[in-house]
Amino acid sequence: MNLPGDMLQATERALREAQPGSLVGMIHVHVRRIRQIAVALGHAQAAALPDAVATRLRDALRGSDHIYRIGSQDFMVLLPQLLSPGHAELAAQRLLREFERPLQVGDHLIMAVVALGLAWSPEHAGGADALARRATAAVDDAIARSTRLHLARGAGEDALLLEDLRAAIRGNELSLVFQPIVALRDRRIAALEALARWHCPRRGDVSPDRFVPLAEQGGLAADLTRWSLYAALREHADVLRSAPAVRCAINLSPRVFAEAGLVEQIVAALSIWGVPAASVVIEVTETAVMEDPEVSARTLSALRDVGLGVAIDDFGRGYSSFSYLRQFPATELKIDQSFTRDVVRDDRTRRLVGAMVTLAKGLGIETVCEGVEDDATLQVLVDLGCDNVQGYLLSRPMPCGDLGRWIASHSPATATTG
Repeated sequence: MNLPGDMLQATERALREAQPGSLVGMIHVHVRRIRQIAVALGHAQAAALPDAVATRLRDALRGSDHIYRIGSQDFMVLLPQLLSPGHAELAAQRLLREFERPLQVGDHLIMAVVALGLAWSPEHAGGADALARRATAAVDDAIARSTRLHLARGAGEDALLLEDLRAAIRGNELSLVFQPIVALRDRRIAALEALARWHCPRRGDVSPDRFVPLAEQGGLAADLTRWSLYAALREHADVLRSAPAVRCAINLSPRVFAEAGLVEQIVAALSIWGVPAASVVIEVTETAVMEDPEVSARTLSALRDVGLGVAIDDFGRGYSSFSYLRQFPATELKIDQSFTRDVVRDDRTRRLVGAMVTLAKGLGIETVCEGVEDDATLQVLVDLGCDNVQGYLLSRPMPCGDLGRWIASHSPATATTG
């Protein structure tokens, strides 16, 4: 990220002039869905949107605050002389409220979707460049979690954790667990989703919600993806010997989509372990693929061309739309657990999930409902015609060594709903 020299100079000046006990804040503002607006309203409207965003930002800020354009859809907001962390958060929340109203762009009213990353000095960084990087890391977290605002973590904490993660990947110290996906029609095991786990000797268990975004922000996305791919295929090769119809679902970071040779790397890994492409499903979140739809569509189409399945994960949570279902060659939709958990008690949610299932069937796409935790939810999903389910009712994620026993005890002849 190339930062404007005048921004860095102004930030350093604000840091020098900060009163004792005061803070200097930085907000990275990322304008989302520019590509979708270009498709819907034209490139001229999409190109004019950031200017309208800049005007809205200026109107919402104090006279002492500064706005800097740092890219086609990104801004940095410098907030000098803040009274406290709470003051910084109030400033960010004020900006979010401003974008709850549409912007006038030419002849159109457009709702600008923004993600904000907030950092402040001295807690998160001591210098201008480091403070900006902390704000950018925070906005990356916001995008990854489909939230509008994310606060930076302590710079030292993240830096040390990232080095531990780098060493763990290189030393093959991560592990995999697998969660079964069960077909409702005959209760057979349709697939196993591979999930990375990390037990750090110095820190104990580190949540994937923590280390996966950290890997993506810290330049380790390709390394983590490569490790996960090879480890999952190695274990899946063993599974296929006793259960040849079971597929393996592997999560793919969108950060590796633009890498040269990605598809060839995956094909080579399949060959090494003797795993047929048709027995592997690549999972990507809909929020991730919509960050750069053109690159995502090319990569996913190339993966489909070599025979892999493609699952759109967390469907319904982000940008669900007919246009991207037409654009992306999905073979599965994984309906987000935020919908699944409410299908019993909320009629509107139940009808919405039913509509998703019907839509998928009409497109020849299988559905997987995530987060199934009780028999009542399972029965509703059976009634709605969902193809597959995944969740603690069926099984928690399990280590590789337990897979054979679990698969043997859950053959179609013996499987139950519990």
